[in-house]
Amino acid sequence: MARGKSWLLGLVCAGAAGVLLFCSPWVGEGMRRGLAICATVMIPSLFPFLILSDFVARTQVGRMLERPLGGVAKHLYHCPPQLAPAILMSWIGGYPAGARVLAGMVEQKRLSPQDAGRALAFCVNSGPAFLVAVVGAGVFRSPGWGLFLFGCQLAAGAVTGRILCRRPVLVRGSDAGGTLPPAAGLVRAVSSATAGMLSICAFVLVFSALCQVLEEAGLLAAASRWLSRATGGVLTPGGASCLWAGLLEIGGGCARAQALPPGQGALVLPFLLSFSSCSVVCQLAACFGEQPVDSWLLLRARLLHGALTALLATPPLWRRFAAVPAMLTGRPVLAPGSGGLLGALCLMAMCAILLSTVEGDR
Repeated sequence: MARGKSWLLGLVCAGAAGVLLFCSPWVGEGMRRGLAICATVMIPSLFPFLILSDFVARTQVGRMLERPLGGVAKHLYHCPPQLAPAILMSWIGGYPAGARVLAGMVEQKRLSPQDAGRALAFCVNSGPAFLVAVVGAGVFRSPGWGLFLFGCQLAAGAVTGRILCRRPVLVRGSDAGGTLPPAAGLVRAVSSATAGMLSICAFVLVFSALCQVLEEAGLLAAASRWLSRATGGVLTPGGASCLWAGLLEIGGGCARAQALPPGQGALVLPFLLSFSSCSVVCQLAACFGEQPVDSWLLLRARLLHGALTALLATPPLWRRFAAVPAMLTGRPVLAPGSGGLLGALCLMAMCAILLSTVEGDR
């Protein structure tokens, strides 16, 4: 068995080398698309939240948030109040922000990698700024539908956590002994968030290049036609292509959805946004470095979360948008500044918490 796996891995590596040698223009084009997504969406909207999530995990801010939000963590998610900062950051910061807080707790020995893996079941969702500006306004023509999707994700996340995390998540210690002073915490947070952002962008580039190679080789179109026939034409080849691309990298999937009739987005985006894509799953696992979480549990959680969100959100979206044609605005897809007012308000709220903590330590 082990020998067979080694041969299979060798064949995959040989195939990858062949693609890099003979399909380098396709790989380069995929990389350029990935760089565009990183520059216009990922870095502007995510990097500040990565800094804040690291700061929360390393300083007294995290302990301060446990008191007002501990009840939400305990009663809604059935988890210890100490996980409230991770839950809050997952709400406002998007996919990796909550995972960064959990990784900080693992580094401080307050949380085991196994318990962090269980907590990830309900600490991962798309951020509200992205859902409102890119998905709500860009795909469904109304920010309100982005907020609707956000609410469905939160409800599905709570149910996912209860189903998959039947064993309690144990947090060791509740004192502030492992925290850093604000100045040192900010320096560490910026340094750590920079490394994390580079890792996230690297995965976006890899999966964007893979998607481009599959598209240029005709495999993506063939799989899309097959899926369209399998659904009786309810999902068009364009909608199926959006689904396959989004399974690999969520930013590319959302970019394709903006060029489709919103009814097709209603069929694929609720699942995709909660599943988060293979790229994001790798990003989440990379947050924990040499102390990996249970990858199989993480994948099951993403699939279950996606299915529950689709169950909640797809029927109303389909009823509203099934007959609506594609929106041709000429607006750049995933344009810079997609965080908008909501992202700014979220960032200002977290900065207010940071400043109040610094003032209290003087």
